Amino acid sequence: MVAGARVLAADKYGAKVLQLPDGLMLKLFRRKRRLSSAVVWPYAKRFERGARKLRDRQIPTVEVVGTYRVKSVRRDAVVYCPLEGKPLRQVLRDLNNQKALLTRFAAFFASLHEGGIYFRATHFGNVVVTPNGEFGLIDVSEACFSRSALSLSKRVRNFKVIFRHRGDREAILASGFELFLDSYLENSSIPLDDRQSFVRWLWSVIPLESS
Repeated sequence: MVAGARVLAADKYGAKVLQLPDGLMLKLFRRKRRLSSAVVWPYAKRFERGARKLRDRQIPTVEVVGTYRVKSVRRDAVVYCPLEGKPLRQVLRDLNNQKALLTRFAAFFASLHEGGIYFRATHFGNVVVTPNGEFGLIDVSEACFSRSALSLSKRVRNFKVIFRHRGDREAILASGFELFLDSYLENSSIPLDDRQSFVRWLWSVIPLESS
């Protein structure tokens, strides 16, 4: 399957993401321990489930072709069609004025939370801007879904994920965190009485400095 494939990402244990000759993507998941939840519910299956649930919610994402267990190397694998577009991180680098795009992303981020989606891999490398300007998600094995909108605590935790990445944090701060937050709140159902405490909570736990 991997003959002629191009390695796109790797770590000290070997290849992690490969582009196959036919354009499909192959992602490998290493089972870190002999006894772990990944044995019962492999990350490849979680990836498949995440992609399916996102597509059910009309959120652009990858299309899974199949999942596999490679016992010889203790890996699980998923083959998928990549989502067409460019990573948000790359698009932001190419823009002189990032404010409009980040304001739209904040609204999208709020829509995920309103839909009960907690994307634990939320950084700008895993957000894709599609050719028609929509936002989509990749690396979806870490997506969690609930029937109701996310609680304030989960929303704060998800903000912290974005601000953990220096380049993403600097892009938001350079464009104005208040503007980003205003767009988020305008597209959220957080009750007015709770918004002040939510904002104070955010300011207390996320790094609001560019360095």
